[in-house]
Amino acid sequence: MEIRTELMNDVAHAAFLEKLDATFLRDLEDYNEINVEERHEFLVAATELAERKGLKSEQGIASYALALWYLDLDFEEKSNELESLLVGPFPEVRKIHGMNQWVEAVIGDPDNIAAADEALKRSLNLTEPWGRT
Repeated sequence: MEIRTELMNDVAHAAFLEKLDATFLRDLEDYNEINVEERHEFLVAATELAERKGLKSEQGIASYALALWYLDLDFEEKSNELESLLVGPFPEVRKIHGMNQWVEAVIGDPDNIAAADEALKRSLNLTEPWGRT
């Protein structure tokens, strides 16, 4: 019996969503306040949005979902630097690192997008050895 690649991918994706849901339940205090269907819808939507930005790894998708959870759907629109990073040609690992630095800065000081943009730029300088494209 041969298992189709598509089916294997679907099973892996479902397992990842379950793992992400369990992690968020454990680590995000207010995440458990929404019901399982809403959590699943959120994670599916977050995954789709992350993949549209070229994020394919579990780490990339999880980081993007976490940013959405903390900062809402329009978080990217707050910064041209962040938008450029996410649609740019950088390797995923650099995108994730830069986005995480930006998100951390915004969570620390929500009104200072300029400081978050600087954190992103510093991240890109530090991660330059990881590859340009």
